[in-house]
Amino acid sequence: MDIQSIISELGSVANLLNVIVIGAGYYFLVRLYREWIRQSRNARVAGGRPMIVVNADYTHLPRVDLVVQNFTSAPAKEISFNFSAPIADSSGFVLSDLPFFKEGLPFLEPEAQIIHYWDHLSNLVAMFKEKGLEDGIKVNTSYKDLAGESYETEWTIHPLLFEGDHRIQRSEGMNDLVNVVKGLSEGGVSKNGR
Repeated sequence: MDIQSIISELGSVANLLNVIVIGAGYYFLVRLYREWIRQSRNARVAGGRPMIVVNADYTHLPRVDLVVQNFTSAPAKEISFNFSAPIADSSGFVLSDLPFFKEGLPFLEPEAQIIHYWDHLSNLVAMFKEKGLEDGIKVNTSYKDLAGESYETEWTIHPLLFEGDHRIQRSEGMNDLVNVVKGLSEGGVSKNGR
């Protein structure tokens, strides 16, 4: 066999390998494209990816609320919660034993939230220290979008982070409001407001 025929044979083998590589690349590209189309269709059907969050709301300090919220414009279904420690208030009431936490939620519409009063920050700080929860309480949420795609996220509820914050003022409660109204009525406000 001379060099010319070896080069010719190698060229044929190279052409065959080139066709195989291009064919395999095309095959995987088509599979990737089909998967992308499937995911896009599922996202469109599901309305997107939901994001279920369990957190503490500190916007009305010293009052602290526990909030379950769907942060996105996509609905979520089959929502379940798992807590690293029970979430209780200073009276001993265990919020994490509420039915929607224990049994889960069948559905949570887009941008919806469930708000439940938890306690005052000073009570929570003392309770977290007493129970050794210096790293907070972890909450694992599991849920699905409408197409059935599963998601899982973990959040940490950590009231100790707000301990000693000098910006936290005593909030005016209902008694303070009643006293202001009584003061106005005793001050002889006339019918026309003067």
